[in-house]
Amino acid sequence: MAELVTMGEALIQLNALSKGPLRHAYLFERHVAGSEANVAVCVSRLGRSSAFVGRVGDDEFGRCIASWLRGEGVDVRWLRIDPEAPTGIYFVQRGYPFPSRSSMIYYRRGSAGSRLSIEDFDRTTFQNSRILHLSGITPALSSSAREACTKAIELVKDSGALLSIDTNIRPVLWPSLEEATRVLMPMVEKADIVFTDPADSEILIGETDPDKILEVYKSLGVGTVVVKLGERGAVASSGSEKAKAEAIEVTVEDAIGAGDALAGTFLACQLAGRSLFESLRRATLVGSLVTTVRGDQEMLPTLKDLEIIYRYYYP
Repeated sequence: MAELVTMGEALIQLNALSKGPLRHAYLFERHVAGSEANVAVCVSRLGRSSAFVGRVGDDEFGRCIASWLRGEGVDVRWLRIDPEAPTGIYFVQRGYPFPSRSSMIYYRRGSAGSRLSIEDFDRTTFQNSRILHLSGITPALSSSAREACTKAIELVKDSGALLSIDTNIRPVLWPSLEEATRVLMPMVEKADIVFTDPADSEILIGETDPDKILEVYKSLGVGTVVVKLGERGAVASSGSEKAKAEAIEVTVEDAIGAGDALAGTFLACQLAGRSLFESLRRATLVGSLVTTVRGDQEMLPTLKDLEIIYRYYYP
């Protein structure tokens, strides 16, 4: 069985080749994406085993996702083909209205991925796994997806595996930020590892200062907290240990997916037994690399390549 299991919605990303408003875009690249799918691929490329639980439509985009994940070494035995709903897609608009940022325009309401349910997995899914990784996106998709997250957490906590949560709040997916907080905080309080950022933490705990964020989540019983700071890198705390890592300077093409790359790399390093600082430094490095191209997964390195890149930046 896989060391790390992720559960969520894998989507097709259509990324505009040109920057500016989508109304002026004529050409798009197709990529496989989705937060948990990104993490699963990242972990697999770094030499650890991963599995993905979710649904795709019985359509060409669904076949594309299944084929891609399988080809990346992700265990897809729990990826269900749903004949009654389409595979979700989203468009990426780059450089507008802010020159250095990207935005996502979703077409995922009623998608196959949003129909995730407790019927899509069982206790054996998490047998011998070491980590279940979820994000705040999945429980926002539907009541059945929310129920699935709750059940998966229950099974994993019973099994003794670790629970990893990336807060990943997408306001457009929630009826209100208050509802996001009401749903996500009980998950966070059960987590062993939490990935977050100042924007999410302002919503959830009313804090934006990285040190205060670490302090508050640790006071809730979270063992390891990682605060993603974008171009400023990241900070983390585990037990009595704290670490900080700077981002490398890169030319940003599309920042979407950087947080997933950071989380996936950090988790793969933890599975490999690396220290907090070594895990965070490698995670921040990969998060930076992913922003240099369009697409969330194309720049995720293999373990061999990561070590070459790491020695270059940190000789």
